[in-house]
Amino acid sequence: MYQKRIKLNHLLRKLHIPPKQRIGLLKLGIPQQNVDYDNAIARLTAISQFPSGTSIGTYDFKKAIVDLAIIVVTYNNQDYIDKCISSLVKQQTQYDFSIIVVNDGSTDQTATILADWTKHSSNIQVINCSHGGVARARNIGLNASNARYVSFVDADDYVEKDYVEILMNPASKYNADIVEGSYQTINKAEKFVNKTDLHANAFQNLYGYPWGKVYRRSLFENAKFPEDFWFEDTMGIYRIWPNARKIITISDIIYNYRINEKGITRSAFSNVKALDSLYITIRLLEDCYATRSLNDELYTFTLHQMVTNYIRIHSFKNDDLVAAFSIMAKLIDDYFPASKFKCLDDDSSIIEKALRKKDYPLFIAASLTKQ
Repeated sequence: MYQKRIKLNHLLRKLHIPPKQRIGLLKLGIPQQNVDYDNAIARLTAISQFPSGTSIGTYDFKKAIVDLAIIVVTYNNQDYIDKCISSLVKQQTQYDFSIIVVNDGSTDQTATILADWTKHSSNIQVINCSHGGVARARNIGLNASNARYVSFVDADDYVEKDYVEILMNPASKYNADIVEGSYQTINKAEKFVNKTDLHANAFQNLYGYPWGKVYRRSLFENAKFPEDFWFEDTMGIYRIWPNARKIITISDIIYNYRINEKGITRSAFSNVKALDSLYITIRLLEDCYATRSLNDELYTFTLHQMVTNYIRIHSFKNDDLVAAFSIMAKLIDDYFPASKFKCLDDDSSIIEKALRKKDYPLFIAASLTKQ
């Protein structure tokens, strides 16, 4: 049923049918559902367990003695890790930086390649650990850092030779909390260019990936990547962005991103772990409530996130989708009472209406228009 509606939405978009009219057409034939939160969690956790990780935690940070620590997590990246490390070692910059590579239990030749790099480059630290996932590995890298700022680079990507210089110049000059550059894809030749903005807003201007940025390390003092979850990157949006006061975006393309067709983002639709998209939303809302960091911007983003959650699980059985909708509607009511929180963009108002009124057909139709 939903695949047909996705195709219909694409056709209506090509015909330039406005979103509100598309939603009305896509709603046709979707029955209203009884929202049953009490049984929803049990139903979904029977499909895929709720991970135990949390985003709340502290590090044993070392004294900052260099300007930047670049953290690379690698797992069986023998085909790409050499180019990645080479691009970091060859940085042309005035800033002192270290490269922390966390080898997350690779079983290919990754460890051998990294060992060879340590023989030739004194600012590379390799941490070999058992396979525990990217969230745990990033936390290990953060804990080992000794810098004012930190940056994340994925092991199958590479950076331009002025990556450090372009990001650290405004960070140092303007005492910024986050500086983000522009990027291009390696295998599809697409460019994503920011506007250079000394007064950027995290929720309006930053892309959601953790890479391509430098962060003031102190932003992570009590925020960790939740272990055992897929979509652990979402932590940055909920736990890091709200605490960043000075954010800068740069138009220079400094990062080269490889689209991994076998990665989590691409494979999630056919995997029960896609439910982690909803689960991590639950966990991060709990953590934000505990740290008293919920606000209108997070509310508006969460409305967007609910659509993302649905898109990632839209191939599930209808009863499972109804259960997920029940949970999402309750999350909005519990964490963002209508009397206290305001949606900040018109684009999300229809999602807000659907969740507040428990209108399942409206939510599904509105979500489909985002695909």
